[in-house]
Amino acid sequence: GRAAHDHTLVAAGEWREYPLFGNGQKYAENCARCPVTAGTMERVSAAIGLAMAGGGETLFSTLRPGTHLRPHCGSTNTRLTAHLGIVIPPGCSIRAGNEWREWREGEVLVFDDSWEHEVRHRGGEDRVVLLINFWHPELAEHERRIELDTWGYQPI
Repeated sequence: GRAAHDHTLVAAGEWREYPLFGNGQKYAENCARCPVTAGTMERVSAAIGLAMAGGGETLFSTLRPGTHLRPHCGSTNTRLTAHLGIVIPPGCSIRAGNEWREWREGEVLVFDDSWEHEVRHRGGEDRVVLLINFWHPELAEHERRIELDTWGYQPI
């Protein structure tokens, strides 16, 4: 599930992912363990289409207490990222651009991950979000294509 470069983003702590869709595939065993979430996501064409094209993921993202993800940028602005707060202890925040936000359980935070962003978890228990990459809604259907190369994916 995790992009090859993701391990370099962890400045401190531990970041775990449980992928449902991404890298052009469905993680059938994981989806079988989360049938409601997987079934719902299969009906979200902007998310499933991007994941199956290899340009995004749908996964559960868990941060252990004390984790800091370094400032970084996603590789394209042809997608947006949504985080649905599942387990959100106090002390967890994300910065996109110059703005810091905190997750809330049951709420969705959406951002353009091509902007520099970082994550800090100063809480005392695991933070869990459902991370969903999806095609940018301002892209026309015929623009929703990617070209894979050794540097990641680039819009074409």
